[in-house]
Amino acid sequence: CILARVGAGDSQLKGVSTFMKEMLEASSILKASSEHSLIIIDELGRGTSTYDGFGLAWAISEHIATEIKAFALFATHFHELTALADQNSCVVNRHVTAHTSHNSITM
Repeated sequence: CILARVGAGDSQLKGVSTFMKEMLEASSILKASSEHSLIIIDELGRGTSTYDGFGLAWAISEHIATEIKAFALFATHFHELTALADQNSCVVNRHVTAHTSHNSITM
């Protein structure tokens, strides 16, 4: 199955903060995923402080790599998270750049 958590938002009318929404979505992904899943996570940890966000992003990405063993695309602004590849041989870092011109985008 394909599981994704992309974007930041909240549900203030329901009493759900951006951080709570991130954690609920991450929890659902971790519970529902298996080694046969494709997991796409974009900018996890943005709804809280820098150090707390980094800790959550590290722990969740490490859990996906070492316990679930699913193929995952994990986009992040935490440059320190690239060190996970030094500790786990199945983690590979990639950098993507987007170029725009004449109403088109190339990645």
